[in-house]
Parts: sequence; C-alpha cells; structure tokens
Amino acid sequence: MSTHKIHIPAPYIHPVFTDSDIDTPVSTTAPFPVIVRDTRLVAVNDTTSFTPTLSANTSVNHTDLFGNTNGSRANIGIAVGNTSADIVIPDPWRIRRFIVLCQRTASGGTTVTIVCNVFGRLLAPDGTPSPWRRITDASDSGTSGGTARLVLPSSLTGVLGFDQYRITFRRDQTSEPAPELSLIRVYAEFS
Repeated sequence: MSTHKIHIPAPYIHPVFTDSDIDTPVSTTAPFPVIVRDTRLVAVNDTTSFTPTLSANTSVNHTDLFGNTNGSRANIGIAVGNTSADIVIPDPWRIRRFIVLCQRTASGGTTVTIVCNVFGRLLAPDGTPSPWRRITDASDSGTSGGTARLVLPSSLTGVLGFDQYRITFRRDQTSEPAPELSLIRVYAEFS
C-alpha cells in the first residue's frame, strides 16, 4: 500500500485522500475540506412593532428594522467621525449575506407582499457617507400571520464589502388590517 500525502496551507482544512504526488500524509477516513462560515446575530428589535411603508417602489426612506424612516440612518456598520450606525460592528465589509427573521401579523383576506431591501454605503476617512446603493431584496407573501424568513442575497456572490447597511421594509398592497412586523432578528454571515 502506498503512502499518500497532501500539502494544504489553510489551517482549518483537514487532509483528504488523494494520489501519490502530494507530500503530506493523509488517511482514507479524513473528512473533505470545508468552508468555515461565521454567522452572528447582529441586530434585534423586540420592542417596536411597525407597519411596513406602503409603496410599490424601493426607497431608503422606507421603514427600517427599528421602525425609523430617516433614510440617512444606517442600521449596521462602522462609526467614523459623526457618521454612526444603530448597531456598530468592527467588520461589516466581511458580510456575505443577511438572514432576517420576523413575526408578521395577518392582513385579513388580502394577500400582501412584504419586501425587505438591503442598502449599502461606503464612508470616507472623515465619515462622509457615499450615497446608498441597493444591494438586494427578498419578499414574503401571504394573508395569515406567522414567521417570515428572508435571505438576502439568496445566492452567495462574495462579500458585500460596504461600511454601513440599511435594511428596510415595504408592502406592495394595502389591506385592512395592515400587517405589522415584530420580533425582528438579523443574522449576518461573514466570510
């Protein structure tokens, strides 16, 4: 039986069985390499329920995850100069995607689509923000109450790379009663 070797510079990857041209010992029972992901709970709103903005268009001025409609306000990111965020984290440029969970109330017999948008912006060294850029959106449709899970973006394309993020909600149709969102949790997946 021949000895198989492999050289892998990344410390978190386990050796895998390969051919005899590799130089580090491996075993047939070693697991395949895996990508390590770091997912963190980065924002929680347990106190303020709100009705998403009624609009068919996307805007940074729609209701954010804390119930605010001030489009200059960042929800998650770094703080530089006079530009801060509701939740300050040291490494927002490493975020690959957001997972938003929330409770939605019923909207009577009318199907109402809730759209969640993520915007990003960069900050200059003095804290001057660039304009917001819409990154992605996801939606949840229904008439009954329940938990909504929105994954933004739905497929991985690399890090988003922005210094600050704003997460907003809107609804596409009016209803009586209008759906409210509460118990919002925002998880960020980092690279």
